Amino acid sequence: MLNILVVDDEPKHRKGLSRMLKELKPEYNIFDARDGAEALERVGVHSIDLVFTDIQMPVMDGLEFVDHLTRRGGSESIVIMSAYSDFAYAQRALQLGANDYLLKPVDEQKVRHLLAKAEQQRRARRLASIESSIAELLAGENNAAGDAAISLNACFPDFKQGKFLAIAFKSAADRKFLLRGLKAMLGAILNEDGYVPAFYVADHTLITLILSPDFSPILTKGLESKLEQMIIYFAQEYGTELTIGLGPSFSEWPNEARRACKQACGALRIQFFNGGGRLYDAEDEMNAGVFPAVVKLDVDGLTKAVLSGNRPEISNFVELAVNRAMDERLPDPEKLKFATAAAIHHLTSCFAEKGHSPLHSAAYEEALLKCKDVDELKTAAISWILELTDRLDQQRQHKTESIIDSCKAYIERHYAEEDLSLSTLAAKFHFNPSYFCILFKNQTRMTLHQYITRTRMRAAADLLLQTSLRVYQIAENVGYKDPKYFIRLFRKEFGTSPEEYRHLSATR
Repeated sequence: MLNILVVDDEPKHRKGLSRMLKELKPEYNIFDARDGAEALERVGVHSIDLVFTDIQMPVMDGLEFVDHLTRRGGSESIVIMSAYSDFAYAQRALQLGANDYLLKPVDEQKVRHLLAKAEQQRRARRLASIESSIAELLAGENNAAGDAAISLNACFPDFKQGKFLAIAFKSAADRKFLLRGLKAMLGAILNEDGYVPAFYVADHTLITLILSPDFSPILTKGLESKLEQMIIYFAQEYGTELTIGLGPSFSEWPNEARRACKQACGALRIQFFNGGGRLYDAEDEMNAGVFPAVVKLDVDGLTKAVLSGNRPEISNFVELAVNRAMDERLPDPEKLKFATAAAIHHLTSCFAEKGHSPLHSAAYEEALLKCKDVDELKTAAISWILELTDRLDQQRQHKTESIIDSCKAYIERHYAEEDLSLSTLAAKFHFNPSYFCILFKNQTRMTLHQYITRTRMRAAADLLLQTSLRVYQIAENVGYKDPKYFIRLFRKEFGTSPEEYRHLSATR
């Protein structure tokens, strides 16, 4: 229903247009005025939606009246009525802030069009006002929330009780497009059931306020079924997962309404654990998603699994720790994520205390904190620890290579020492002999004894070619006191005796 003001100094035109408007829309409130000054008085008393005003009038003409309305900052739509001879004035009025103009004598079809346009603009203004009031009610300070409650009461004077729905959706499609479609479908569903909906978007969540003029239950089985069908429709039509949190009913502004909205949003947290694409009633999930989280990783067991590279065992430890955090009651998802990250940081600090280089984990922590459900959380936590495992393995590998290279260099410098052996080298590099033997063979593809022998034999071959030392002297120079044993090893390495090797090389 619109409040319309007709301003014209000619009674015939003023009364004629007023009568036409009343016949077209009997439910409208029609006010009139003889000039701009009287019209301003009417605007000061009544909340006017649409103004039809003539231009040439006594006391205050239409241009001055439009200028006053524009500077006043009102929300009314203004239509200038003009004869052809006044068209220049009409242009000026449009420049001052008028919305449309109408040629006299007025045409009924054009008036119908202007009324429809004004109704649409009023609906848009009312919707914007309602959304602004809901935003202030939910997010504003106490004073702002109180003002918002007064505004909402004025918009919905028949309000007896209300209910909030919090709707989250996952989709790669155009969010604005989906949001428009969601509002349209949800509005139609609620209107069909006789409810007045209002919408507000906050943190990628569509907050829907349902207001009822009586105390009958709002969430009936029929409405619940329609909401479930809407979830199915969006999944099939757009590949979009809708999840709806249902708040408890409330009957008072603003505190009770704010609590009800908070509970509706809280119900959405359950999708983190149980999945989306369904309805969650806050009254059924009162204890869900509001408790602190404690994630206790088995540090000793995980340390062994990490050091041994046992990936299945690492996954099992993480699964067990996260599941235990949800055993008795579901914690707040954000707190669960932070608790999981803190537990992994504790694990990495334990490795750092043992001398391992710290893992630069910012990217893994960021991925974990962005997880949308508990399965993603577990996967992210396991990936983080497996990266730690790989990094430690690389560090050990690098360290091992460095130790083996040092050992080989030591052998190159000390091969002439007769007591050079696995036991002396293992002691030198602080390893168990058996483990050091395995470590050396894994890196070089030969045993430590084979490497010492090969080094000595190549040094002996160089001495045979570059000096005139006798065989027993060369044997002593490369670490062998027994010449016969040396000759046997040399023949095994080169397929010939030391003397033959020297002779053959000299004749080539």
